[in-house]
Amino acid sequence: MTIKTPTRDTVRDLSGRLGLNLAPDTHELYAEFMQGIVASYERLDAMEAPGPDRPARGRVGRAPTEAENPHGAWAWLGEIEPTGRGVLDGCAVGVKDAICVAGMPARNGSALLEDFVPEADATVVTRILAAGGTIKGKTACENLSFSGHSHTSNPPVQNPNAPGFAAGGSSSGSAAAIAAGDVTMALGCDQGGSVRIPAAWTGIVGLKPTHGLVPYTGAYAMDATIDHCGPMGATVEDVARLLTAIAGPDGLDVRQGKVPDGTVDYLGALTRGGPRRVGVVKQGFGRPESEDASDALVREAVESYRAAGAEVEEVDLPVHLDCLDVWTAIVVGGTSELMFKQNGLASFGENYSDPAMLEAVSGWRAHPEDISVTAVPPLLMGSYMAEAYQNRFYAKAQMLLKRMRAGYDKALAEFDVLAMPTIPFRATPMPGPDAGLRERIELALPMVGNTAPFNAAGHPAISLPCGSVEGRPVGLMLVGRHFDEAGLLAAAAQFERNREG
Repeated sequence: MTIKTPTRDTVRDLSGRLGLNLAPDTHELYAEFMQGIVASYERLDAMEAPGPDRPARGRVGRAPTEAENPHGAWAWLGEIEPTGRGVLDGCAVGVKDAICVAGMPARNGSALLEDFVPEADATVVTRILAAGGTIKGKTACENLSFSGHSHTSNPPVQNPNAPGFAAGGSSSGSAAAIAAGDVTMALGCDQGGSVRIPAAWTGIVGLKPTHGLVPYTGAYAMDATIDHCGPMGATVEDVARLLTAIAGPDGLDVRQGKVPDGTVDYLGALTRGGPRRVGVVKQGFGRPESEDASDALVREAVESYRAAGAEVEEVDLPVHLDCLDVWTAIVVGGTSELMFKQNGLASFGENYSDPAMLEAVSGWRAHPEDISVTAVPPLLMGSYMAEAYQNRFYAKAQMLLKRMRAGYDKALAEFDVLAMPTIPFRATPMPGPDAGLRERIELALPMVGNTAPFNAAGHPAISLPCGSVEGRPVGLMLVGRHFDEAGLLAAAAQFERNREG
């Protein structure tokens, strides 16, 4: 592209906005030096940067009809055939609207991104097709993926297993599509629980892998520290099958610096023995937002491990409460500075960023009225903390991550998995058409107390259906050691077998 030449007026405007107070008689000189740098940017623009697959694929699919979409689970329907054979042969897969599929709109649930159609596939999409999977379409998600409820998508996503109640978010459509039987597996993204929350409330399985295990390349980011992409499925086997296809480094995502090379047969792990020791995290129960009935059902579910011969013991883990506050500072700072002010440029490391996606996200400045109301409070608070306190609390939260991980690691050195409710309460009702602003905002994030800490600490965590109370599903969350998804899935598979037996 042609870079617009900076002028003395450019310098004058920048000087005022940045508070430099440059003398007017120096503006022409500074503009001249800026002009000398323009040619370098234009040469850079002509270079071909590495990136994800850009298939020769035109526009694919269409918006679903109301008859095709009774639960609002689908944002776009269109079949893309596999490019290879493998572990996903014969599987149809839904892809969250926050993940790019070339030729299909990538709206991230928002009118702000209505017209963005990417030319490249996210790495996970390329891997699904190469492993024999068929893309069925894009599943709906919450507006800008910023809600754990399912009321901000358009139309709102309904819970197939609990009519009138939320499906959870932000990967609401992926969960609803699986729960309704449209597909057996789908992709979700998870920055605070957005895979596990809808999995718990709709009665399916959802895995947030170890931070970085699954490449995030080609998905809308909030903050590279907490961004995760993960599989959702009707069964543990579905999740293991999809994880086998999508896990591993892609050479483009800075989040993957600690990911081991090589592939892992997560399907094969399902036949391994279950955990020998299970730690029941005290701080995951009896929270201010907890329901006694949900807590009791999860405790009863964990006892199935004792019946299978494992030791089950309560563990006192204060770090679990601290880590939620660390996550809060990161998600608020990331949403404000990275998601909005830097247009989704989630990292300055050796990380792939789609220029077209950055341009699309920047459209919020022209249409701020289209920002999700649930994202406005963190945008305001993050801006306030940056301006008044120079982002010191975001920086401190980042520095505390090592201590948070160590606290969980200490417990996981003693126990094979940790257990707690995925969400301390069951799905809440969908708001009515006359719901006010306060209600719509308050519904968004009260359910992340147990899920969000593991986005900060990075440990793998899986939500498993463990029954229902008055027709509303309840999820058991198991947490494992970093990069031990095989052990975590083995524990999940044993729980599933115990329930079926």
